[in-house]
Amino acid sequence: MKTNFTSLFVGVLVLLLYTQTAPAQKNNFNDSTAETLSPVSVYALKGKPTHRSLKLTHADWVKHDAGEVLLQIPGFSSIRKSGDFGFDPVFRGFKWEQVSILNDGGLTAHAACPNRMDPPSSQVMINQVEKIEVIKGPHNFRFGPATGAVVNFKTADPVFSSQKEIFGRINIGGESNGNIFRTEGQLGMRGKNIQVSLAGSYSNGQDYRDGSGTIIPAVFNRGAINLNAAYQVKQNQVASVNITRNFARNTSFPTLMMDLLSDDTWMIQGKYQVKSANRWYSQWNTQVFTSFVDHQMGNGLRPASATMLSHVFSNTQTSGGRTEFQIKRNNQTIYLGADLKYEYANGNRTRTMITGMMAGKTFTDTLWQKASLLHTGFFGHFDKTIGKYEFTLSSRIDLVHAKPKAVSAKYAGTNTDLETVDLNPSISAGINRIFSRSFQAGLWLGRGVRSASITEKFINFLPVGLDAYEVVGNAQLRPEVNTQLDLILAYKNQYTSVQLTLFTSSVQNFISSVVDPTLKPVVSTAPGVRKFINISTARLSGFEFHWNQQAGNRIRNEFTATYTQGQNRELDQPLPEINPFEIRNKLQAELYKNRITGYISLRHSFEQNRVSAAFSEKTTAAFTVTDLGLNIKPAAKLQFTLAVQNLFNITYKEHLSRYISSTLPLNSPGRNLVIMGVYHF
Repeated sequence: MKTNFTSLFVGVLVLLLYTQTAPAQKNNFNDSTAETLSPVSVYALKGKPTHRSLKLTHADWVKHDAGEVLLQIPGFSSIRKSGDFGFDPVFRGFKWEQVSILNDGGLTAHAACPNRMDPPSSQVMINQVEKIEVIKGPHNFRFGPATGAVVNFKTADPVFSSQKEIFGRINIGGESNGNIFRTEGQLGMRGKNIQVSLAGSYSNGQDYRDGSGTIIPAVFNRGAINLNAAYQVKQNQVASVNITRNFARNTSFPTLMMDLLSDDTWMIQGKYQVKSANRWYSQWNTQVFTSFVDHQMGNGLRPASATMLSHVFSNTQTSGGRTEFQIKRNNQTIYLGADLKYEYANGNRTRTMITGMMAGKTFTDTLWQKASLLHTGFFGHFDKTIGKYEFTLSSRIDLVHAKPKAVSAKYAGTNTDLETVDLNPSISAGINRIFSRSFQAGLWLGRGVRSASITEKFINFLPVGLDAYEVVGNAQLRPEVNTQLDLILAYKNQYTSVQLTLFTSSVQNFISSVVDPTLKPVVSTAPGVRKFINISTARLSGFEFHWNQQAGNRIRNEFTATYTQGQNRELDQPLPEINPFEIRNKLQAELYKNRITGYISLRHSFEQNRVSAAFSEKTTAAFTVTDLGLNIKPAAKLQFTLAVQNLFNITYKEHLSRYISSTLPLNSPGRNLVIMGVYHF
């Protein structure tokens, strides 16, 4: 039945394709010049699709979590503790602070939940993003000490007009499974020297059903508002400010002991850009930024099963700035700059006993002990083309100062020398060779160094990992060092584009945790205590394969395959939370003068049986999910999207999704009907 339906759908698309009478157009793959390979990839470009990038559509703008949008990019997966919120990105097995999430190269937000209910990606207002850059591995250090990946969400540069113009859009949609409502919009004005816009978004949803009809708790409420203003001070000099206010309310996290009650965030960024053709530099970009996150969580939304009432108040701050000069001379480009970032995290948990001999008593626990990290960095990046070769050299040095200001007695009993200073040098070199108009290859070797995060150093007996063990930080963690080799091979002709990326990483001082039997948990129901430690060596290796095909001028097929294998060399067992081998295929056709685009998408995730015994990680079964969709443009400024996700109502669990209970997994949604419409002017 499934095979027959898929074959029928493909046959209809092909039939419609070849019955169109529109003249043939130049093929997207037949570019006039070859493109240089790089570990820095543009994976989404709003309104300007190219053969090497995914198009960021209005259906993505209305998403309430940028982490979900990243799942379109091969190699990305996400740790899920809630059905529809807090998609915590994982790339090639790297996670948490190994994956840096930035807005315009600097602005970010520190998760105010120790369990990362609000990862930095959840604070990105996706409808303001023009394109997404992914720096894979430790190969470009302009935006920080990259180890696993840097994800840079970039907003569009301002556009000025000789006449005053009003612009904007409104986007409204819904999903059947979970009764999800989404809306977003923007209204702006531009003139000769100014552009101002106000944008907003709001989404909410209820519990959904998996493919077997089981109800999965997934209530969420998410909203945001943004003010973006730019002023042209003089020719080629622009000052701008970007202010975002995010909020979340009463959101279910069934795999954790608490739910999100409120999350309130301010993100503010000011930038000044100077372009020059007559000075020693081509561009000079400077920015300052700050973010504040106030977070509350508790188990008050599910008191029937609680023996104690828990409540957490926490807050984080991230502030800093960066300045960078771009120097272009003939066939070379140089970036020189410096950056500064201050991170602070604080919070308390109150536990009120409601049963037993201690009923009525209240205990207060500190979370991060008012800890802070101060990062100071200097960087340089160099690109030069000589004939058919392009050479790249990137480096930086970071000074990281860490300390807690309110140390708890229990934590102090497990740690010494609480204040630390790390000096971290990072360097990478690469070479790209263009062999012909069709074939090129690139090789990069990098060494990226990062200091341990506030959580890894100073978390104070809280369950923040894969299992139910409480975790205590380690102030003396050594910096994590990733030495990585990437090989990229690419071939293209008029109808086909193929790219294969092979990578292997050797991570020294890999940060993980082990059970310490000498430590007693704060909450008696916890099975024990883990302490963060350095593992001497961990290995991660794998590949990403992309194959795009063009049939005629209307039909296109995209095939991708990704795989990562991680190994703890010290324990000689797999690293935890590594996504399994996965393949995807998307067949797309443009019909009726490009007013209708139809697609069928199949995703197959193989069984993951390489799991960590040290973390009692469970295996995950293989699954195949099929989606269908139509994008319809009845008019130039109006567009509709109709889609059916999980067409065959498959019951499946993503490997990185947590468990609600030992026997109840956090399964993904069953069949889901999606309807959206956008009008822009």
